[in-house]
Amino acid sequence: MWGNRNKPETGRRGITPVENDITVYGTTWCGMTQIVRRYLDRTGLQYRYLDLEEDPDAEKQLRWITGGYTNHPTVVVDGQVLIEPDIDELQAILAGNGYI
Repeated sequence: MWGNRNKPETGRRGITPVENDITVYGTTWCGMTQIVRRYLDRTGLQYRYLDLEEDPDAEKQLRWITGGYTNHPTVVVDGQVLIEPDIDELQAILAGNGYI
Protein backbone atom coordinates (compact mmCIF):
# COMPACT_ATOMS: atom_id res chain seq x y z
CA MET A 1 0.00 0.00 0.00
CA TRP A 2 1.35 3.42 -0.91
CA GLY A 3 0.92 6.76 0.81
CA ASN A 4 -1.42 9.05 -1.06
CA ARG A 5 1.00 11.88 -1.60
CA ASN A 6 3.84 12.64 -4.00
CA LYS A 7 7.43 13.51 -3.14
CA PRO A 8 8.74 17.01 -3.70
CA GLU A 9 9.97 17.64 -7.21
CA THR A 10 13.60 17.97 -6.16
CA GLY A 11 15.58 16.20 -3.50
CA ARG A 12 19.01 16.72 -2.04
CA ARG A 13 21.52 18.56 -4.22
CA GLY A 14 18.83 19.21 -6.84
CA ILE A 15 18.51 15.53 -7.79
CA THR A 16 15.03 14.15 -8.28
CA PRO A 17 14.55 11.51 -5.59
CA VAL A 18 13.78 7.94 -6.57
CA GLU A 19 10.36 6.72 -5.52
CA ASN A 20 10.11 4.28 -2.62
CA ASP A 21 13.00 5.77 -0.64
CA ILE A 22 10.73 5.84 2.42
CA THR A 23 9.22 2.63 3.78
CA VAL A 24 7.11 2.29 6.91
CA TYR A 25 6.72 -1.11 8.57
CA GLY A 26 3.88 -1.25 11.05
CA THR A 27 0.41 -2.43 12.00
CA THR A 28 -3.00 -0.82 11.71
CA TRP A 29 -3.60 -1.03 15.46
CA CYS A 30 -0.28 0.64 16.46
CA GLY A 31 -0.89 4.25 17.44
CA MET A 32 2.66 5.37 16.70
CA THR A 33 2.54 3.76 13.25
CA GLN A 34 -0.58 5.79 12.50
CA ILE A 35 1.04 9.00 13.80
CA VAL A 36 4.07 8.45 11.54
CA ARG A 37 1.85 7.73 8.53
CA ARG A 38 -0.31 10.81 9.18
CA TYR A 39 2.81 12.95 9.45
CA LEU A 40 4.16 11.63 6.13
CA ASP A 41 0.76 12.19 4.50
CA ARG A 42 0.69 15.79 5.76
CA THR A 43 4.19 16.47 4.42
CA GLY A 44 3.10 15.21 1.01
CA LEU A 45 5.82 12.58 0.76
CA GLN A 46 5.21 9.32 -1.05
CA TYR A 47 6.08 6.27 1.00
CA ARG A 48 5.51 2.57 1.00
CA TYR A 49 3.54 1.10 3.90
CA LEU A 50 3.99 -2.57 4.74
CA ASP A 51 1.53 -4.04 7.24
CA LEU A 52 3.32 -6.65 9.32
CA GLU A 53 0.13 -8.57 10.02
CA GLU A 54 -1.11 -8.73 6.45
CA ASP A 55 2.15 -9.26 4.59
CA PRO A 56 4.26 -12.21 5.80
CA ASP A 57 7.14 -11.13 3.59
CA ALA A 58 7.15 -7.69 5.26
CA GLU A 59 7.85 -9.28 8.65
CA LYS A 60 10.70 -11.31 7.17
CA GLN A 61 12.13 -8.18 5.53
CA LEU A 62 11.89 -6.24 8.78
CA ARG A 63 13.62 -8.99 10.76
CA TRP A 64 16.44 -8.98 8.21
CA ILE A 65 16.78 -5.18 8.34
CA THR A 66 16.74 -4.98 12.15
CA GLY A 67 18.70 -8.09 13.01
CA GLY A 68 15.68 -10.10 14.12
CA TYR A 69 13.37 -7.53 15.68
CA THR A 70 9.84 -6.60 14.62
CA ASN A 71 9.49 -3.29 16.46
CA HIS A 72 6.97 -0.97 14.91
CA PRO A 73 6.87 1.43 13.48
CA THR A 74 10.18 0.98 11.78
CA VAL A 75 10.89 3.56 9.09
CA VAL A 76 13.59 3.20 6.46
CA VAL A 77 14.68 6.42 4.75
CA ASP A 78 17.32 6.06 2.05
CA GLY A 79 18.69 3.00 3.82
CA GLN A 80 18.73 4.59 7.28
CA VAL A 81 16.70 2.54 9.77
CA LEU A 82 14.63 4.28 12.45
CA ILE A 83 13.13 1.93 15.01
CA GLU A 84 10.11 3.38 16.81
CA PRO A 85 11.04 6.96 15.89
CA ASP A 86 9.28 9.97 17.31
CA ILE A 87 8.30 12.73 14.90
CA ASP A 88 11.36 14.86 15.76
CA GLU A 89 13.70 11.99 14.84
CA LEU A 90 11.79 11.36 11.62
CA GLN A 91 11.87 15.06 10.71
CA ALA A 92 15.63 15.20 11.29
CA ILE A 93 16.29 12.23 9.00
CA LEU A 94 13.93 13.54 6.32
CA ALA A 95 15.55 16.99 6.48
CA GLY A 96 19.04 15.51 6.42
CA ASN A 97 18.17 13.56 3.28
CA GLY A 98 16.59 16.54 1.52
CA TYR A 99 12.94 15.47 1.69
CA ILE A 100 11.73 18.45 3.71
